[in-house]
Parts: sequence; C-alpha cells; structure tokens
Amino acid sequence: MNDLQQSILDIRQSAENKANKDIKPILQAYKRSLNEIRTEIAKLYTKYAVDGTLQISKKDRYTFLKRLEKQLIEQAKAIGNIDLEHTTKILNEIYQDSYYQTAFAIESGVEVAIDFALLNSEMVETVVTASFEGATYSSRIWKNKELLVKSLRRQIENGIIQGHSIDKMSKVIKDQFGAGAYQSKRLINTEMARVVSQAQDQIYKDSSVVQKVMYDATLDNKTSDICRDLDGKTFDANSNYPKPPQHPNCRSAIIPMVDGWRPKTKRDNITKEIVPYQTYSEWQKKRGYK
Repeated sequence: MNDLQQSILDIRQSAENKANKDIKPILQAYKRSLNEIRTEIAKLYTKYAVDGTLQISKKDRYTFLKRLEKQLIEQAKAIGNIDLEHTTKILNEIYQDSYYQTAFAIESGVEVAIDFALLNSEMVETVVTASFEGATYSSRIWKNKELLVKSLRRQIENGIIQGHSIDKMSKVIKDQFGAGAYQSKRLINTEMARVVSQAQDQIYKDSSVVQKVMYDATLDNKTSDICRDLDGKTFDANSNYPKPPQHPNCRSAIIPMVDGWRPKTKRDNITKEIVPYQTYSEWQKKRGYK
C-alpha cells in the first residue's frame, strides 16, 4: 500500500483508537447511574414485593415514580455534563492532531514543504462545534439524555404495573442504560469522523499539491450503500466533494491524490489481507455479495 495512502488511513485509525480509549469516563458515568437506579428498584421490591411480585397501591406507585423521575433527571444531567466535557476534549484534540499529522504526511509523501495555517482556538472551536445533519454534538448529547429519562420512566412504570420480577426489571434498566451508552459512543465516533475529515480537507485545499482526492470505503459487509457507491470515486480537491461521515458510525476516508497517483492495493476487512486495489462494487462482485 502506498505510504501516503497508508499514513492517511493510519491518522483516521489513530483518531478512532483515541476516541474509544478516552470515552471510558463517560461509560463509567453510565455504570454509576445504572447501579444507583438499580439500588432504588431493589428498595422498592424489598418494601412491596410478596413472593417476588410487587403489591403496591396506586398512591404509593405514583409517589415512587415521581421521586424516581426526579432522580433520573439528576442522573441524566450528571451523565450529560461528563459526556459533554469529555466529548469536547476528545474532538478538540483529535481535530488538532489530525490536522498537523495530515500536513506532515503530505509533506513526507511529496518531499516538499506545503502551505497550511497554524491553528488557533477560534479555528478549532468553529470546526468542533459545527453541525452535522442539522444538529451540534452538544444538542444531541442533551437530546439523548432526555430520551433516556423518558424511556427509563416508561419502562419502569410498565414493569411495576405488569408485576415484573426484580430480575426482569433489573435487565430492562440495564438494557436502557446500555442503549444510552451506545448512543454516546456512536455520537463520538461520528463526530470524530467529521473533525478528522474537516482537518484533512483543509490541509488538502491549502497544500497546493493535492489536486484530486479519492473516496475510500471499507471492504466488508457492514459498509453502507452510500459509501459503497462512493468508493473509488475521485473529485477535485477544491470542490465541495462528499466527505465522511456520510452517516452515523461512518468509517470511510478521503485519500489525497498527488502527481497522478492511483492506489495499487487495498485492505480486505473480511480476510484482513492487503489485496490488489478494487472498488467496493468490484470486490463485492468477486465475493458474490449483494
């Protein structure tokens, strides 16, 4: 695989690795809240369960749910604050790292100095806080927490009314918090792809040596239809070409084309082997995938 091509893909992979590592405090916040809510549910069953089944009056149920809803809102706010703090830090660092690493990769690849601006805090903030599909990452964080509270409140109330066992109720709560944690992880991965793409696009445009770029999708059966169709297509570097992420959890990248370069190899993500270059549609036909 061409050194420049590999360097660009390595930058994308490095950013993903960092995001997956630095998300841990957010996931720990979900776990703490899960344990606290489970404790409240355990207290409810200790007080009102008879032979494992809840026997609770409508009045006591209403009182419990009002108190629980307040606690859920407080827990969601605590998770949200941690989520926002760490997501902001992750995106700021990844954008800056990707920007300068891309500049270095281009310079190393063409063996000449290129033009690019030094980043300042205002430039970084403008990119990091930009919208994706009509919403900023911060607004999505709080929207996801709002939905988590509503879903937990509804599921717990239904469980109480239907007389679920404590084990079943505990699993429902765990699943809801798991879904919330997944939403946070998906958001970070999507926004990570966006800031990496923005960083690299800016370097490509400023460098004066990158005239064209190529869309590069992953060769496996998880790749979206839109990325499959874009794979291997080339665009003028100074045009408004389609950039990752094209959708949440997008894994695609944009490869710079310098001095008429064309890729010779590509990684097959099913076999994990480096194979002769082929677009997704060509690879798909060879493997017999639909």
